[in-house]
Amino acid sequence: MNKYTVREYRRSDIPAMTALWQGVFGDTEELIGSFMALLQDMGTAAVAELNGSVVGAAYVIAGMELIGAGARPPVCGYIYAVAVDPACRRLGIGRELTLRCAELARRRGAEVICTLPAEESLYGWYRDVLGVECVLRRRRFELPCSADEGVMELSSTEYMLWRESMLRDKCHMHPSNPTLEFQRRFCKALGGGLYACGSGICSAYLENGAAVIKELITSVPGDAGTIAASVGAFIGAERAVYFLPDVSGEVYLAALPGSIPPDCVWNISFD
Repeated sequence: MNKYTVREYRRSDIPAMTALWQGVFGDTEELIGSFMALLQDMGTAAVAELNGSVVGAAYVIAGMELIGAGARPPVCGYIYAVAVDPACRRLGIGRELTLRCAELARRRGAEVICTLPAEESLYGWYRDVLGVECVLRRRRFELPCSADEGVMELSSTEYMLWRESMLRDKCHMHPSNPTLEFQRRFCKALGGGLYACGSGICSAYLENGAAVIKELITSVPGDAGTIAASVGAFIGAERAVYFLPDVSGEVYLAALPGSIPPDCVWNISFD
């Protein structure tokens, strides 16, 4: 087998990247298409090429800032969706794609490299490749849905304004506008969206009959369950699953130790 090469993607690679993504992760063409349409504005990607074919790809989400983490907010580069054709695994392609993505992120001004491993066993792999470790943790909650509060759907611009207002005095990740718009499209494609409800806001989608609340921010901590249950009922779910930051909870985000404060509100992730 010839040696593969790793390079930054070109727009002509997108059909092959889409097919690889769908084959590895099983997402719909609609969802992948939404991502690819915004990719140039969100960041970039690296591809691995072997015998003229794209056999691996990984993505960089750039331009996210850590507000409140210093006098000048550091920029984050988020590595996402590392995928290798099953026939070409165990050749080191995933490692080289990940390292190239970190390099591409730094070229775009990223001072903090981070990722969300797909499963807990991969934290060790990312530590070996990038030196990153778990820096944020969260706790999972689940409850039945009930329409206790009114729910209003928001555009990504409206959601951003609400989010920044509610997190003004807290260390938090500030996403770029294209990044938040992809989150809206992602949730919308899966039967959800971005919402205001009661004292808070949240992003949610449907998965196996449950409302998965990707982010839930409230000015009244005790209202989190009511908001999750109400948004879940609004999108037609029987139960809601939501996550809240918890330093003693399950592993969440991986980055270089000390690069992200443990009380940072992140929540909006690509997973």
